[in-house]
Amino acid sequence: MASSTIAYQLEILTERLAELYFVKRDYTGLSGFLSDKISWIGTGINEICSNYKEAMLFFEEEKKIYEGYFQMENTWFHGIEISDDLVIVMVTLTAKTPSDSSCLIEMPLRFSVIWKKEKGLWKVVHIHNSIADTNLTENNYFNIDAAKSAYSQMNEKLSKAVNSDALTGIHNMNGFIHETECIFKKYPEDSYAIIKFGIKNFRYINRVHGYGVGDQVLRNIAKNLQKTCNVGETCARIEKDIFAAAYRFSTKDELMYRIEHKVRAKLIDRRISRKIHMDICFIAGIYVPQDIQHEHVIDMLDKALIAQQAVPKNVTGSKLIYYKDSMMNSMIQKNELLEAAAPAMLEDEFKLYIQPQFDIRTHEIISGEALCRWKKQDGTLVQPNDFIPAFEEYGLIINFDFHMLEVLCKQMRTWIDQGLHLKPISINQSRLHIGYENYLENFCATVDRYQIPHDYIAFELTESAFVEQQDEMVELAAQLHKRGFQLAIDDFGTGYASLNFLSVVSADILKIDKCLLDGIEDKQRSRTIIEKTIELAHEIDMTVICEGIETEEQLEYLSRIGCDIGQGYLIGRPMEAMQFEALWMQQKEELKTYKEERKQ
Repeated sequence: MASSTIAYQLEILTERLAELYFVKRDYTGLSGFLSDKISWIGTGINEICSNYKEAMLFFEEEKKIYEGYFQMENTWFHGIEISDDLVIVMVTLTAKTPSDSSCLIEMPLRFSVIWKKEKGLWKVVHIHNSIADTNLTENNYFNIDAAKSAYSQMNEKLSKAVNSDALTGIHNMNGFIHETECIFKKYPEDSYAIIKFGIKNFRYINRVHGYGVGDQVLRNIAKNLQKTCNVGETCARIEKDIFAAAYRFSTKDELMYRIEHKVRAKLIDRRISRKIHMDICFIAGIYVPQDIQHEHVIDMLDKALIAQQAVPKNVTGSKLIYYKDSMMNSMIQKNELLEAAAPAMLEDEFKLYIQPQFDIRTHEIISGEALCRWKKQDGTLVQPNDFIPAFEEYGLIINFDFHMLEVLCKQMRTWIDQGLHLKPISINQSRLHIGYENYLENFCATVDRYQIPHDYIAFELTESAFVEQQDEMVELAAQLHKRGFQLAIDDFGTGYASLNFLSVVSADILKIDKCLLDGIEDKQRSRTIIEKTIELAHEIDMTVICEGIETEEQLEYLSRIGCDIGQGYLIGRPMEAMQFEALWMQQKEELKTYKEERKQ
């Protein structure tokens, strides 16, 4: 067969291919011409297929976008024979939707189609298509005027991309800094406040309602925040759910009133609130610069952030706080703690504390929760709330948790060797571990190195981790049970957990937070919640521990409603491991004596 005949034959096949693709929209018929190794580069940014399966998926998506057909005009096919089994066909055509179509489209297209003979049949192995640039003149490969126009548009788009948030359309960090600097130059005598705020429990919205709804919330907030800006003011989405604004003001009272009653009240549309079944609250830091001409905007944002981070984690509702110089000093102290953490681990400054857990009915100590206190060389005692949040924020919690696991296992090995069997001891673990590969294997390796039976340890995570990372927690629970560990849900009642999630994550222990216990003496609603929670937990074979027991009345009430285990100052505060051992042994001796006296 002559070369021209092969090329012509493939031109005819390519024309048939184009008719199937554009006119008949017959992807089934089209697929018969494609090689299993087909690759396809289209005009869209994501239109790249590297095999037959990806190409078919791409066709399915195309069909969803436009189910009609195209007309082909100005067609030109030209085949070039490379070898006996390889031919390239170049194609130009204009694809148009019919005149009666609801969507009128006209596209000048160009294709390169590579055919290869496979097992005696010609198959398409590669297609590359593009859209012709009609702005360029016919005779010039490079049109100066078109290039200048394109460069100008590109520069404008690039500037917008650099300074705008892609999701919401308002300024991003760069845009906010640039715009605020321009405003300060224009209004140098005015007083300004830099406000930085984050949406409270935004991860819960993403977790429960999905990221699409989460994005909708962010766009709605951005739209409404922009509406609050007057002339000489600006706002931005800095990152994730963090926003910023630069407001002019006369007095702090006027500024606070504006934020409380005009910004917060209008931050989210009512229809969005109804959709997510919750109000949107925010935690905001406010910095009032004294000299807007000589202080960098980025430094202003940092100080607003320091104020924002000074808001207590457990605060309810929205909260605004002004920056003070003392907050900077606190941050410096936090950095000093972070720098001292690694040497402190080497020097064994982190001491193992245990808080007793006791049988509600008999008051007998039966287990405990492993805690930690940082006792420095000079005798200074640092409480967990002063260093754990910083460790989590800067990622030091990973090494710290393993360090304390090692300390606990060493102590438990000593107790076991002495014939003392107290189980389980629960140990807190940060949610940050969950995303780390081989975390559970490393956890098991540490426990096994001390030959601690796995059922002697309860793996404790806060309620929020179970809600926000539910899929990961389901898998973690399965793996923990497979290895013989117990899983405890800590701080139940402090977040947005629904009782339904208890049926999804097969945890063994439910720890009711102190906040639900407080006020049970005169709050029927609190009593009902605790009673139903305990009842439900027992129905699904969970052990219930109630934290924060401080009075005999609380203890008697919990005993009456069937709570299993108690924890709180009434029986014992967190104490050093040796003190815990002494208390435990003392109680065992007292119980032994009591039983012997009863026999007599």
